[in-house]
Amino acid sequence: MASISSGAGTKPDVTLKLSQLQNLCKRDPAAYRSDYDAQVRRLKSECHILSLNPSAKPPTQLSELIQFAAAVSSSSYDQNTSDQVANLLICLLLGKSYDDLETKKDGKKQDVEVLFRSLDSLSLPASALNLHRDVRKSCVSALILMRNKGKLPPLKLLELFYRVMAVIPDKGLREQLYRHLVNDVRNINKKGKLDEKVNRNFQSFLHRVVQSTVKTKNNKVELDDSIKFATKRAIDMVSELYRRKVWTDERTVSIMSTGVESEAHNVAAASMRFFLNIEEKMADDKDKEENDEWHGVQEVNFHSHSRKTKARARQVAKQVKKKLKAQKKRELEADTTDYGVEESRKLYPAIELIRDPQGLAESVLKRIQKTGANGFRFEHKLLAMNFVTRLVGNHELILLNLYPFLRRYMGGHQRDVTAVLAYAVQACHEMVPPEEVHGLLQTIAHNFITERCSGEQIAVGINACRAMCARVPSSLVKEDSNTINDDENEGSTSSVHVDVEAFARDLAGYCKHRDRSVAVAGRGWQNFVREVYPSLLQGKDRGATGSALHRAGEKPLRYGEQRVASGVKGADLLVEYEAKKAAYLKQKEERRARGEESSDEDSDDGIGYEPMNDDDEWQEIGADGEEVTEGDDDDWEEVEAEDDDEVAPELVKVKEFDGKVVLDNDGDETKEEETLDLSKLSEKEREKLAMEVSSNRIFTTEDFVKMRKLVEREERAKRDPRAAAKLKRLKAQGKDFEELSDDSDYDSDDSDKGVHVKGAVNLMDIAAEAKKKRASKIEKLEKIVAGRDKFEHKQRDGGSTNTEKTRRKNFLMTKFSFANREKQGSKETARRGTLQKKKKRHVNDKHESKKRRRRL
Repeated sequence: MASISSGAGTKPDVTLKLSQLQNLCKRDPAAYRSDYDAQVRRLKSECHILSLNPSAKPPTQLSELIQFAAAVSSSSYDQNTSDQVANLLICLLLGKSYDDLETKKDGKKQDVEVLFRSLDSLSLPASALNLHRDVRKSCVSALILMRNKGKLPPLKLLELFYRVMAVIPDKGLREQLYRHLVNDVRNINKKGKLDEKVNRNFQSFLHRVVQSTVKTKNNKVELDDSIKFATKRAIDMVSELYRRKVWTDERTVSIMSTGVESEAHNVAAASMRFFLNIEEKMADDKDKEENDEWHGVQEVNFHSHSRKTKARARQVAKQVKKKLKAQKKRELEADTTDYGVEESRKLYPAIELIRDPQGLAESVLKRIQKTGANGFRFEHKLLAMNFVTRLVGNHELILLNLYPFLRRYMGGHQRDVTAVLAYAVQACHEMVPPEEVHGLLQTIAHNFITERCSGEQIAVGINACRAMCARVPSSLVKEDSNTINDDENEGSTSSVHVDVEAFARDLAGYCKHRDRSVAVAGRGWQNFVREVYPSLLQGKDRGATGSALHRAGEKPLRYGEQRVASGVKGADLLVEYEAKKAAYLKQKEERRARGEESSDEDSDDGIGYEPMNDDDEWQEIGADGEEVTEGDDDDWEEVEAEDDDEVAPELVKVKEFDGKVVLDNDGDETKEEETLDLSKLSEKEREKLAMEVSSNRIFTTEDFVKMRKLVEREERAKRDPRAAAKLKRLKAQGKDFEELSDDSDYDSDDSDKGVHVKGAVNLMDIAAEAKKKRASKIEKLEKIVAGRDKFEHKQRDGGSTNTEKTRRKNFLMTKFSFANREKQGSKETARRGTLQKKKKRHVNDKHESKKRRRRL
């Protein structure tokens, strides 16, 4: 449109101002369509001129014209108009002319995706790189505006923006593009609305970008700055989306595992860090979000220094009510949450989703074994060690070349040697041959556990040995000479053979070392061996628990040996428990029938009383084991007169436990035997009994609870002599079938609710005691109070001791006892000595006063 000029004071037509024209087009799109088309034709001509010479300075109103076309087309006109403007801007970003696009039969231009296929993976023409930064920024902002208004599909911009971000030198624009890509993918998958097509295509594109930096057998990778930057941005983007719980599938993990094998060291390091600590970052984000939400609720504005009005009073009341509601919800969640299940449910273990962990571990190990210019520097090599050992420990891989490689970095003066020891512990699991662990133990013993080393080094070495043996208990099993010869003939990777008994006793001797951290580490080793294989220690070092386990024959399984369960664990204990309980009830019923026990609730013949769920309440039981209720006496004969065919058949024929016969598989009567006692049965007989019970009985939930408690009680008795003595007393009294305790050997420690990733080893787990963080005063007091609650005399069975009885007696009853007379005698002697000293001093003072003084 031409401007109207009629002199010096005339104003231009209002339609020539793009902001006002934009407003008018939104108000009445049809009336101003011709004006809009004129501005679009003007934009096309400017873009064509700019494509001929991209480095030239653009017109002053070009950026404003781009924003005008994008805003009006996306809000006022149809989809074809928006596509036309979008294609024009995309061609400008790619350094192409809009006129170069072929025209279809229907008069529309070809789609710009054809330009993507004509370009290389991550390259743009020189005309696109030479484009002025203001024009490029205006095009990107306009396309983002059209995408936010829903006029452009996401796939049309994701790949374009990523190409632009990888090659342009403008740092600010790169950050803007990166934020848009992350937020756009988040919004696409917001609130569970997954767009699998977009996710799959964009993930495939990112995977191709990362794959371009991986070296293959027939392809040598040439890494330039743009490819390194694009690959690093792809890894960062995938990691960020995984951390925000947007992409948590196997395709995402596959992209990151490909990044581990990248030739770009920073890309490989970022990928390995993702697998090592992504769970901790996600847990920290969750805790921070919960704390921010909690602090926001806690802050109540009481308007203490403002005027009191009814509206403000209502606001305060509403905030207080919301605070109390949130506080009750928080307390309820803290009481009812199982933290182990909760953490495992909400965390996404990325390292568990790797498709080929064995191949990936071998590839990374082969790479860190290289030296020279192509190898990792030491920081990245430590990171790769951490990643490989975590893979081996988490997936229980067999990677025998790893252990000799780790032994090379276990010198006493090696840099970050504590981290190397922790990584060696991570690489240990039950499937590792004991010979490999013996090599690690021998290297640690030679370099750390010697008198020439400092106390801190000795403590770290002992703790590392304890952690390794805890993960590979078969390494403590004594080896036979025949086994050693067989291993040498077969050519094992490690020819080291350790005298396990001498090694265990030498480390146990450090429990009396003069250095405190070494003594603590030695006691930790000694307690560990007491629990696992007490026969390795001397008799004086086994302690009460170790001696009990030694008598029970406790020892770890050999390499490759497994305990196969025969039936349900604890089924034989349940049979014994129910048999003794039935025998006791039957004896009690017989005594009541003979009149030895009188009760107002004596029942008719065949009716007894059985405890309900092992509580103090009793319910009336009939001869057939059914509960007797009111009105059942009249129908008693009718129940007995029913035919056997009308009774529902039992799935399993199990005879009632009457204290004489335990099981009857075929339903026939057998001769009476003594009450079942598992202590008189051999191990094979117990396994046979457990298998028979498991195959012929359907267990209820209460049965499983009882079996778990019975197994825990037996394990506790095997480890603790006091618990064994208590169980022996209960058996002698005939009370071992009474209500089982709810206590368990595996009490959950609620004081530490942090994230524990499977297979990970913290450096503080093997650090010396002096290096560990000191407990605060509150933690010390909590530990003291817990020790008082679990004090020894409160847990002992029986009445009070003689000392407690003497302390509680009246003084007049113990006034003339031997202990009191001896005590009073000592007090009287002391009293007399004090009086004599006072009297002597008083006499001396009197004598001094009468003494004649010399005159000077």
